[in-house]
Amino acid sequence: MSTSTTDREIHTTRAGIDVDATPDTVYGALTDVADWPVLYPWIAHTEILSQDGPHDEVKFWAVRPGPEGGLRIWTSRRTLDPVALRMEFTQQGSVGPIRELGGTWDFRPRPGGGCRVTSGHWFTTDADPRDTAGELDRHGGLQMHTLKARTERPASLTSDVVRVEDRAVLAGSVDSVRARLLDALPRRTGAESAWFGTHDDVPTVQIEHGGHTLVQKLLDPPGPAELYRRRWRLAEAPGGVLVAADVLAVASTGQDRVRQRAGGDVRRALALAGRR
Repeated sequence: MSTSTTDREIHTTRAGIDVDATPDTVYGALTDVADWPVLYPWIAHTEILSQDGPHDEVKFWAVRPGPEGGLRIWTSRRTLDPVALRMEFTQQGSVGPIRELGGTWDFRPRPGGGCRVTSGHWFTTDADPRDTAGELDRHGGLQMHTLKARTERPASLTSDVVRVEDRAVLAGSVDSVRARLLDALPRRTGAESAWFGTHDDVPTVQIEHGGHTLVQKLLDPPGPAELYRRRWRLAEAPGGVLVAADVLAVASTGQDRVRQRAGGDVRRALALAGRR
């Protein structure tokens, strides 16, 4: 083992799984972070903060799966290689006892079809490295098995997905529209960028990013939806504020019912933004 710049010992873990889908398909699903809320049900929202060729920096908001619960927010710098089908990443900032975290994901064709997905992680920690490795292995296993299930059933990433969006230019400023929306959402304490609440008797998580984006994910989706998320994006425009409201949902059955509900919710979302 080597030593990091922070004089902590570097530890490593490795994992792999066989997937009955093409390497390009699986690589694309993992690296398209804009659709991670569809791929991974614990991801509430993602934002690409910067992009320069194959390099980008992405921010993630997640509701932690498993008994730990709670919210987790982190950013990662990634390097994508769609020819070699490889992704390298380094997590920015520490999470819990983990001080540094990075790694690689590789996607290789298997003889006879499908692909082999392998990941390698390196980390430094203030805790017992065996405990940290165990937590990384548990989450990594969940991530890999979910990736396998989703890409082996491509409808879960395509035809099962419902997207409805509408836009309007409303009077006022970005700040005033954002304030109206925050007043209509469950109240937060302090200035955190994500907080839990209850909206219409449904548990939710709310996210605010950059002063221009608000997200609300329903933690108990309305049936038959398996995922349900509302989002507002605000931008200055001639005559006021351009408000883009959208609903993202996943429904393996009852798509028409979910689409009808999403359409009504988008109209209500625009009404909330314009309420005086």
